[in-house]
Amino acid sequence: MSALRTLWTRLENHPWLTMTLAVLAQTWFALNNRALWFSDEVRYADAYRNLVAHGKWVVLALNGQPYPDKPPVYFWFLWLLDKLTPFHQPAVFFLGAALSGLFFLFAAYALARTLKFDRTTSLASTLILVSTFMVAALLHYSRMDLMFAALIILSHAAFYRAYTDKSEGWWPVWGFVLAGAATLVKGPLGFLFPLVDIALFLAFKGEAKRLLSRRTGLGLLAMLGMLAVWIAGVIAAEGPGFLINTVLGKQILERATHTFHHKESWWWYFAAFPLAWMPWTLALFAAPVHRLLSLSFWGTLWGGRRQAGPRTLLWIMFAATFLFLSSLSGKVFIYVLPMFPPLAILIADALRTMSEARAKRLWTLVGGLWIVIGMALLLGGDLIPLPVPVHGMGLCAAVLILGGAAIVSVRAKGFRAALLTCALAMILWIYPVGMLAAPSLNDAMSPRRQALVLKDYIERGYAPFAARVYSGIYTYYAGHDYPEYDNYDRLIEEMAGHDKAVLVIRANYWDDIKDRLPEFHIVDRQSIAGLVHVLAVKG
Repeated sequence: MSALRTLWTRLENHPWLTMTLAVLAQTWFALNNRALWFSDEVRYADAYRNLVAHGKWVVLALNGQPYPDKPPVYFWFLWLLDKLTPFHQPAVFFLGAALSGLFFLFAAYALARTLKFDRTTSLASTLILVSTFMVAALLHYSRMDLMFAALIILSHAAFYRAYTDKSEGWWPVWGFVLAGAATLVKGPLGFLFPLVDIALFLAFKGEAKRLLSRRTGLGLLAMLGMLAVWIAGVIAAEGPGFLINTVLGKQILERATHTFHHKESWWWYFAAFPLAWMPWTLALFAAPVHRLLSLSFWGTLWGGRRQAGPRTLLWIMFAATFLFLSSLSGKVFIYVLPMFPPLAILIADALRTMSEARAKRLWTLVGGLWIVIGMALLLGGDLIPLPVPVHGMGLCAAVLILGGAAIVSVRAKGFRAALLTCALAMILWIYPVGMLAAPSLNDAMSPRRQALVLKDYIERGYAPFAARVYSGIYTYYAGHDYPEYDNYDRLIEEMAGHDKAVLVIRANYWDDIKDRLPEFHIVDRQSIAGLVHVLAVKG
């Protein structure tokens, strides 16, 4: 135990180095060992290619068309990495994911310390995040959500410092600047989450008037100024109609109220979040949830609201975000990420005082989950209906089983031993996944193979067309833009003007239209993320 305590103390005294080494250990070997996958990775890669090659710095472009789905700041970050490091496309995309994940851990630790949690709890919260399956996966998937969540978390920390210290200083301005930066990474949830949460926290304490300060107004103006600069750039690049109808109308208002995709019922996150938060969802079974059924608990909570502190803010960050997301029309698995740090801090804090019986139950459940997943993979992995053989499945299963057994074996040695074992087990498991399993899934998850076939036909003089496929998924690897159609009549009319044409279309839609295209024949078929795509040519 003394050796464990010494190790923990060293990690605790050097938290930034600890987090850096944890992320480095999970990612260094996998920065360029697989293809970019469907659908976001290949689309973001093409958006970045257009930024670099065609100067699309303000309004991104995808497959030769304006791409209003995402603001540009994350892509500027990738450009800096491209220029300042030896990494280039596509490795720079994976480097961006790893560094965004490190930033996410830094932000979570900074939040814990800002809320006056000690180094032990703060470090424990980052180990919880590192040992979460979803976070481990996102360290290897190229998208902006980790950076987005990190900026949101830092904005919360700045606002808490501003409105709980005796002097607010310049913290309100920093809070708004960070919220504005988050907005320019992914969208308006970047400022809505921190503003709604801090407003609810202060209202609960009866201190909402603290928001009516001069520095708060200055911070709001600073954030609006940041957004105004980008808005002016959008108008200059694409015109006011594009801003109003496409960016504000379709991408923001329509997604929130009546989305055109990812539309789910109000209860969707009640099913999705427990899966996303594994294995730490199991902490619910070691928590004293019976207290929630006690009127005295709620009475005491309400009676002491004016003294509410960090834990209250953390619960508001989780609950308010959860309810807000559930109210939106569009629901996406990844949106839950900003809820992870507050829950991680709450669980880390609870581990310090949890009874021995509850702690053993928690670690038995966490380790047991690892073992169950490993056994299921070992016994039933070959039954998974994948279109390609997956390498290293047995090794991945073995690490899961051994990791789970290790977690269970140290359950009586305290939360420090169990957390370190969880984090180490996750790091070790990522190696066979990242080096063997993930690369072998390229032909099942990436459009690269079919895109290269498409590229060959294009370079042989065939006119390319796409119908009813996810926009822009072939462009990066094909190296060419191509027109996309949803209307069959227009598609057939356009292709009729070419003696040599190549068409990419989903297999089920090809069945709808093949009788109208007797001159076309299928030359390639690929299942991409479970959706079969065919490539048909004429001439």
